[in-house]
Amino acid sequence: MAHYDASSVKRPRRTKAQVEALRQAMASITEAAQPCSVRHVYYLGIGDLWDKDTGTSRRHYSVVVRELGYLRETGRIPWGWITDGTRMVRQELQYDSLEDAMERAAEGYRRNLWATQSRRVEVWCESDSVGGVLLPVTSAWGVGLYSCRGQSSKTFVYEAVQEYARQGKPVTVIFAGDWDPTGRCVPRSVIERMHRYGNGELDLDFQQIAVTADDVRSAQFTTHDVNTRDVNYKRYREECLSEGIDPHVAVEVEALTPGLLRSRLNDAIEALVDDVRKWNIEARTEEAERELLRSLQGTVKKIVRRTAGEPSSEDGESQ
Repeated sequence: MAHYDASSVKRPRRTKAQVEALRQAMASITEAAQPCSVRHVYYLGIGDLWDKDTGTSRRHYSVVVRELGYLRETGRIPWGWITDGTRMVRQELQYDSLEDAMERAAEGYRRNLWATQSRRVEVWCESDSVGGVLLPVTSAWGVGLYSCRGQSSKTFVYEAVQEYARQGKPVTVIFAGDWDPTGRCVPRSVIERMHRYGNGELDLDFQQIAVTADDVRSAQFTTHDVNTRDVNYKRYREECLSEGIDPHVAVEVEALTPGLLRSRLNDAIEALVDDVRKWNIEARTEEAERELLRSLQGTVKKIVRRTAGEPSSEDGESQ
């Protein structure tokens, strides 16, 4: 019997010119989508710059990770264009001086504009990377952004419900997550726990802006095969069939462009401002109070200098 050794498959390496063209294209994609996650860049390049990985392969995704690292480390794209919400630093807030504290207070002062509205509004998402994409919108509107990191913990949901109870307001949760067996399990779990921990008294409005059944039915977004061995697949299959969707395909939230996600979120939050007159009054008050804090910086600076025994310019003039 003839013996055959396993032969390796050699893929042609990109030339220097091809690598440079790839980097330029990736930089352009990232600039247009920023802030975005690495996974978003990967999805945005599928079909044009690379094929979608299949099975357990991560060959093309690994190229995206490597080249985005190169582009940032060499200064060709700013670090801030790529979000990474998976790394957190826990440290008490500190200041270099009282003047520094006053300056930061003026810059970061935010009045709770939602206090005059009828509902509490929050944004929940399935992962930290998606949270980084949505953060510019939640920051602009002054609403909380919660990352479930897959399945949200019982403590995470319980503490949120306790805060709702303290405020005594109806709650709207806007959610963004994958359309796959695990992704569809997240909102079901969150809703069930919120009602249970709220003893059935919580007035909850749950809105999913992505990925929706309409998104999947539209066939506009990149899909991937579903793991039918997933413990959540049976329920996922039932939901897909009830929605007229092929239960063997799934859509990740990163398949939707960052711009589309932010636009949907902005529209959803804006629609929840039910008293526009009060909102605008509070917004004007916020700006006036911020200016007041800025004006107080000068006064604090004089007091600090006098306490330290340093003469101010006004003291010199009076002498």
